[in-house]
Amino acid sequence: MNHYLIHLMPRENPDYCFIDKYPKELGLKSYKIAHGERLGPDYPANARVYMTDRYSGIQTPDLVENACGMLIVSKRVKEVLERTIMATVEYLPLTICNHKKRVASSDHFIVNPIGTVDCLNLKASDIVYHEDKVVAVRDFVLDPAKLEHAPPLFRVQEDSYAYIMSEQILEALRTLEPRPTNFLLELLNQVPASPASAPPAT
Repeated sequence: MNHYLIHLMPRENPDYCFIDKYPKELGLKSYKIAHGERLGPDYPANARVYMTDRYSGIQTPDLVENACGMLIVSKRVKEVLERTIMATVEYLPLTICNHKKRVASSDHFIVNPIGTVDCLNLKASDIVYHEDKVVAVRDFVLDPAKLEHAPPLFRVQEDSYAYIMSEQILEALRTLEPRPTNFLLELLNQVPASPASAPPAT
């Protein structure tokens, strides 16, 4: 089955809005969204974000671009995900305000897949390390054996800001009319890990 990396900053249409801050109501708990930790009752009912002044776009597409690693989608996309995904995911209601601080949308959600999945072929992927810690993943190459029990939408263990979705979700999204806006997906390569060398014969 094919899997796709979701690009959170496609920047293909300047008419779309851009978010560069977490909801201020979250305070220090905003780190939980970045790392796939459950917010539960810590998530405020009045959470809102504001369109950045750096870009003039005001339209709120089905996938809202942001620099915070949040997966922000419209209500209709959220409903497709709910029907397709049986894994543990939080859907956190979010109000988006325009440059004049007026409400532009109250029908968007932060999608928060809980936890991460060990899914990469570490040798085939382009991973930057510093003192044995992952600094960045520049090229995601999947290990098909690790995907056997992966949910349809998940975060990458080595990069919790990276969201990967399966062909199953893509097919479900294609049923929407009109088609979802601002989704830029990258089909990921899958390379089986090399088997461990057999021990020498004795």
